[in-house]
Amino acid sequence: MEYQKAIDYIFQMIKEGKLIVGSKIPSERDIAEQLGIGRNSIREAISILRGMGLIESIQGSGNYIAKDSGRTIWNIVSVMLALGSISMKDILEFRRVMARAVIELIFKNGFDDEDKEHLEKIIGKMKSASGEKLVMLDQEFHITLIRATRNPLFIIVMEAIAEVYHESMSKVIGESDEETTRKLIELHSKICNSIVEKDEEACLKYMKDHYDLVESKLN
Repeated sequence: MEYQKAIDYIFQMIKEGKLIVGSKIPSERDIAEQLGIGRNSIREAISILRGMGLIESIQGSGNYIAKDSGRTIWNIVSVMLALGSISMKDILEFRRVMARAVIELIFKNGFDDEDKEHLEKIIGKMKSASGEKLVMLDQEFHITLIRATRNPLFIIVMEAIAEVYHESMSKVIGESDEETTRKLIELHSKICNSIVEKDEEACLKYMKDHYDLVESKLN
């Protein structure tokens, strides 16, 4: 398929460093002349890459390598979920394993005061929040941990997965009674405290308890 040649061509330019985040990709005419294929195939390739989130189009200016690379992963995972290639159970298992890796990296590389203060503020807000506000705070809490790893790959992948996971947390919190919600908030507080106290074993336990609670509600 000719459009695949155009996709491969753009990918190769990225690999070679000729295109970086924010770069304008060559025009349809230039790519068509370079590859000897029709411009309709170029348009199809660009449409596919735009749908994946890799390319963003600016009217009157052209097509650019998207700045939000995590959106590409989010799109792919969302489509796979919709098609049944993966299940929410698969995403939950992935998040559980990766959450453990996040904690291990934090204890290995350290956790600065600014991140600690941010987590404590989130927990303070969680205590009086409910519904979608509580879901957003839960997501912010975990994204703060992810970013604290200072590992760009973890951040890109896990933030994308957190977006997909958002719907599940909405269901959990929306259907939870006061006692379950209280336990959920308490576990976030214990995770934060164990990081401050530099107790990795306890932190991993509380993170496991958090996912046990979430999955029990989803099941």
